[in-house]
Amino acid sequence: MHFRGCSGEPNRMHRIYHSGETEDASWFLRWLQREFGHAPTAAVGYSLGGNMLACLLAKEGNDLPVDAAVIVSAPFMLEACSYHMEKGFSRVYQRYLLNLLKANAARKLAAYPGTLPINLAQLKSVRRIREFDDLITARIHGYADAIDYYRQCSAMPMLNRIAKPTLIIHAKDDPFMDHQVIPKPESLPPQVEYQLTEHGGHVGFIGGTLLHPQMWLESRIPDWLTTYLEAKSC
Repeated sequence: MHFRGCSGEPNRMHRIYHSGETEDASWFLRWLQREFGHAPTAAVGYSLGGNMLACLLAKEGNDLPVDAAVIVSAPFMLEACSYHMEKGFSRVYQRYLLNLLKANAARKLAAYPGTLPINLAQLKSVRRIREFDDLITARIHGYADAIDYYRQCSAMPMLNRIAKPTLIIHAKDDPFMDHQVIPKPESLPPQVEYQLTEHGGHVGFIGGTLLHPQMWLESRIPDWLTTYLEAKSC
């Protein structure tokens, strides 16, 4: 599932996606259940989508129609990560992501004028992701400012409420992450497995050689999910 506006088509609605916006994913999972019945179902979320998935799992508990979930490289403490991305080499990644956000917003303004709380000139002047969230994300969705949005939508305080079997994967060398995204083992329920790797970057986890790379996530995720999905299919 793409977040709103991330499929290549501008989003016509005033609302956009954000890290705590769980309604679309909740609707989509229930649509899958209506269409295909109670088939074995897993949800996998990456980066901001991973934080959103963690929020959804925590909010809906056993009512969510999934059998298991995997969360990769999720910024569970949004405020801390926003500051971290303004330091050192992480600023390169902030610039890249911000350019994507601004390009997406510019397309939306061109296709549907007036659907964002700022104009194109104001959008062009934005220099930080936190500023983008202050001017656009927070204002559209009823948060006081970016910090209020970050604090209300960070999944870390909710992880202990996850009821479905869940694997969380982080890498120590993730340039987007602050150490505060690493949950304490005692804060996690028994159905949540946490894996912290030495290397992997942000949704990378590539091993092997330059000529023969090995995409670790492509085996790790299905291998872990198989236990729960096969049990459901029996």
